[in-house]
Amino acid sequence: MELSALFETCFVIIALMLVGFFGVRRGIYPPGFSKAVSFLVVNIFLVGSVFQSICAEEAALTSAELPHVLLVVIVTILLSYVLGFLTLRLFGRKLRADASLELSIAVMNNLLVGLPILQAMYGPTAVLYVGLTSLPFNLLLYTYGTWRLGVDGGFRAKDVFSPCVISTLVALVFFVLELPVPHAVSRLFTVIAACSMPLSMIVIGITMGSENLSEALRDGRVYLIALVRLVLAPALTWLALDILTDNALLLKSCVVIAGCPTGIVVPILTLRSGRDASLASNAVIVTTLLSLLTLPALLLILG
Repeated sequence: MELSALFETCFVIIALMLVGFFGVRRGIYPPGFSKAVSFLVVNIFLVGSVFQSICAEEAALTSAELPHVLLVVIVTILLSYVLGFLTLRLFGRKLRADASLELSIAVMNNLLVGLPILQAMYGPTAVLYVGLTSLPFNLLLYTYGTWRLGVDGGFRAKDVFSPCVISTLVALVFFVLELPVPHAVSRLFTVIAACSMPLSMIVIGITMGSENLSEALRDGRVYLIALVRLVLAPALTWLALDILTDNALLLKSCVVIAGCPTGIVVPILTLRSGRDASLASNAVIVTTLLSLLTLPALLLILG
């Protein structure tokens, strides 16, 4: 990987996050702006990125490789849950933490952070890998995750089958059946996908700007979460997948996904369960900030 390409991508990411951060701090955005943009990003632009990945001529994935890729992405997601489970068992009582600590480690921000970065650095095939992670990601989060948090209503099928999951399943149908995609449709998804990076980063910046940054930085527990989430998770994933696959792009993509910060959905689900969401919210802020250092370093090491 050329250092210039990496630094340029990091510069763009940080600049866009600052647009969101300072915009919300200065009250530029109208009420409800963050919620509306988040909805568009998750339900339209990231979905467009997944579809664009199957339309792109340079995408290098065959239907014969699909079972192996699915196995690898499932292992990637499961390893983070194992780390979350073990960390809570080892340190939960001492830190006076509950299942929100476990989920803050287990659940990574694979779409808002992972997808745009992989799209910029590795191209459409990596985007398709991220889309495939949404299948085990959603299934585990909205079954085991909601059960651990005691979320009211428990399992809800509509949560599991999110727009990104549905788009991934549709993409798989196109892929396996080798269905042609009209040029106009391909062009539409290409334009939509181009918006996913800037809007995703702005949403992340708005999220951080809306929270109490100093309070988050003073919560000592989040640094344990950050260590496991940003360092141990990608390291363990790399060791495991190096044995499991010889697909270099798949390995790199999954390691980057494993090294993403805590998912924004964790404090949302924690609030739905009636628990104190301060730890989960602080984990999102601090791991996102620290990931501005760890993810570039990880990309540089991966090469």
